[in-house]
Amino acid sequence: MAIMRIAGQDIQDADIYQTIFRHFPDIIHSVDSDGKIVFTNRKAESLLGYTHEELIGKNVREIYADEILQKMEEGFKQLKADGEKTAVESLLKDRAGNNIPVEIRSFSIYDDAGNFIRTFSIIRDIRDVKQLQESLVHAGRLAAIGELASGIAHDINNPLTVLLLANELALLGLKQHKGPRPPVLDQLERSLRDIEKASEVIRKLADHLRNFSRGMVEQHEVVDIHGILADSLFIAQNKVAKSQTKVVNNVEKGRHYVSGAPNQLEQVFVNLIANACDAMMETKNSQLSIDCAETNREGTACWRFDVTDNGHGIPEDVREHVFQSFFTTKEKGKGTGLGLSISRGIIKNHEGDIEVASEVGKGTTFSVFLPCHKPTIVSRL
Repeated sequence: MAIMRIAGQDIQDADIYQTIFRHFPDIIHSVDSDGKIVFTNRKAESLLGYTHEELIGKNVREIYADEILQKMEEGFKQLKADGEKTAVESLLKDRAGNNIPVEIRSFSIYDDAGNFIRTFSIIRDIRDVKQLQESLVHAGRLAAIGELASGIAHDINNPLTVLLLANELALLGLKQHKGPRPPVLDQLERSLRDIEKASEVIRKLADHLRNFSRGMVEQHEVVDIHGILADSLFIAQNKVAKSQTKVVNNVEKGRHYVSGAPNQLEQVFVNLIANACDAMMETKNSQLSIDCAETNREGTACWRFDVTDNGHGIPEDVREHVFQSFFTTKEKGKGTGLGLSISRGIIKNHEGDIEVASEVGKGTTFSVFLPCHKPTIVSRL
């Protein structure tokens, strides 16, 4: 009898197939007419978290997700009758209760009299495939958003031009006013200046939308984050007012410089501020704090900007998904699920990172890490 050597063991011809099955990279198992597992391999043990002894004799229904048990019963009945089932997707359940998407190929084994003996199945873990499919779907949706963004930017610029022109004429008219000014005209000028500033922000956002739709990369420059935060708070002032939030901005002017695209960084902080305000809509004495500290991440000196609210907090099972594209806990029409995903992408492109810490009922902190830009000091002799 020929002897082969596999994994340091001498294997006879009679055992070779058994050994191959045991070491196969996909799950291989066999189930009898009552649904009890009579054969399984190492992959089943590692994927499902059971020992070999625990799996043998276990009813196969125990390793399938609860929500597909009825469909599994129907498939098992059909398999025993027809003898073969082509690749179908299903859900297994591991020892911890986690669902695992799989692809199953099965056929039946009969005796000489045509009586069913058991099944033989090859089961492949397709979590990576599912992840790739979801990524492609997200990419398609983002592409569609890019096309919409281009049209929106064009549509915004036309009325914005009219608004800016009308505002400029109104300011010019105020300058031509002769004699003492009544307080109402001073208030009007302040309002017109606010309109001018807000219109400039809209113009920048429209340009950003157009660049986003074309895949253009914005030029980086040295930026004082204090100015970025000031503009971000201005844009989000309605959210701040609606949530009756007290803002404490501890980021000082002229100290915290980074290299980045101003519009993109502004977009990140507007999103974080707006989300914080949303989380505090039902909070009494709501407060938004913005702090900065210097830290070190993987050998790189970074500024850590903390945006902290005292809102309802984020549950742990939600926290792990907040940066995923299209994930949102807001009501339909109130959130796209793109804000934090895009924000993280922007910060990653700035060689930084963004993290979240939260406690239900106490509040949430989003921490933005950006490499420090240290101005070069030239000494003069």
